[in-house]
Amino acid sequence: MTSYTLMICSEPYKYEAMDSLLNLAKAIIEKGNTITGIFLYGSGVYNMKKDIDTGNHIRNLPQKLSDFAKEHNIPIAGCQTWVGLAGIKEGTYADGMKDEGLGELSNWTGDSDKLIVFGAGA
Repeated sequence: MTSYTLMICSEPYKYEAMDSLLNLAKAIIEKGNTITGIFLYGSGVYNMKKDIDTGNHIRNLPQKLSDFAKEHNIPIAGCQTWVGLAGIKEGTYADGMKDEGLGELSNWTGDSDKLIVFGAGA
């Protein structure tokens, strides 16, 4: 069994990075592997906003991420510094998400066999 930490560095609807993360995460779980945590970095912190309005025809990726993590008991954290720079307030986080420092990413990475990074960067 292999353990993974996943990190995303782009906003929900750019580059399809969040779609790729969710598809890979599902495959990781289906193969019997584990995910130690999902870390949101740079503009990836926008994936933690619950108050986005996607209308009826666009998938709500932050909600899909939150639901998936809840279903599989996977912690999700956004980089504390980037959350502050983006002006995202604690009451607007999607369910189960929190802000943490890079130390948490370091802990998750140390506890994992592999780190996979999605997105074009911060």
